[in-house]
Amino acid sequence: MGSIKLPKKSIKFFEDHYKEIFKEGALAEGKWNKESSNLVRQFTGIEHAVPVSSNGTGMVAMMQLMNHLYKRDCVLIQSNTMYGVLTMVNAAGLKIKGVIDCDTIFLVPNISMIKKGVEQLDRKSKNRLIILLSHIGGITNPWIEEIAEYCSRENILLLEDCAHSYGAVMNNKHTGSYGDAGVYSFYSTKAIFSGEGGMIVTNNEELGELASKYIMYDRFDRKLEVANNIRQSELQALVLTGVLRQVEEIISNKQLIAKEYIECCELLGLEFIKQDENNKGNYYKFILSSDQESVREQYKGLKKVTSKVYDYALGESKEIIDSHVCLPIWYNQEKNIANEAINELKTVFTEQIK
Repeated sequence: MGSIKLPKKSIKFFEDHYKEIFKEGALAEGKWNKESSNLVRQFTGIEHAVPVSSNGTGMVAMMQLMNHLYKRDCVLIQSNTMYGVLTMVNAAGLKIKGVIDCDTIFLVPNISMIKKGVEQLDRKSKNRLIILLSHIGGITNPWIEEIAEYCSRENILLLEDCAHSYGAVMNNKHTGSYGDAGVYSFYSTKAIFSGEGGMIVTNNEELGELASKYIMYDRFDRKLEVANNIRQSELQALVLTGVLRQVEEIISNKQLIAKEYIECCELLGLEFIKQDENNKGNYYKFILSSDQESVREQYKGLKKVTSKVYDYALGESKEIIDSHVCLPIWYNQEKNIANEAINELKTVFTEQIK
């Protein structure tokens, strides 16, 4: 990946305000943590937004709180996700009870796969279950509404890993608002990026209130059995605030790059994960995926690509590793990078042109 380029307006915002932090001596728990929280709540419409040091610390916190409040200590994860998701469950002190298969085109579980994963569990595990679902590639899992309804009906808690998907909306709802809680990531490589940091979001009053206490050891009320210090510093929160003010610019910039790829793929007859008016993503990744073996073989000839979403699988659905490739796409990407990727696609897939 190329160098990370923050929007100029975000840099200027930081430069205009960082001296206030030193002057006031408010290095932690100050106004910029509050402001970044406010921006996320306003943007997503989700009631609670709690800034944390990373997506991972936020996920561990929510699993521990779900266990503390609702006695949930069993977790299903999906096969196409970061290895860190597995370690997060272990770090939270919960037990992984299985790995759910993923669709080889959309790279996420569909509703049938979710049900199959749940049905393989014993009754005790089902009654103590959290499904940890990861949205992949910057777009909302297209089956999330059905999955959320199923989880609600079956008394299963749904925790959304929204590391890829800040700004992704399906049917006017943001990721993180379908389940019981979600956690965004603003790590350097993500679509919306500020170096480090994450944000817990939830419409659950209990979880939202306790999350705000958890992140500072619950040192005032002193009632939680589990808590930690996973706050953001004010300097990091200031960087994040500046970036959150430019979300539309960042996504619009990536949409222009995606438009060129879409025109090329349609010319060549190549399948890619599409966005539309009902399911709008942030183009964290531009993903070509296919169930045709001949196309997958031709993928191997592409060099002007970025890393796959993941080049491993946590479960048995390892076919997803070879079912996709990702074209380079990041904010303020140099023009020649997309041109080179497009020219290579046309060279490798010449038969489709003919």
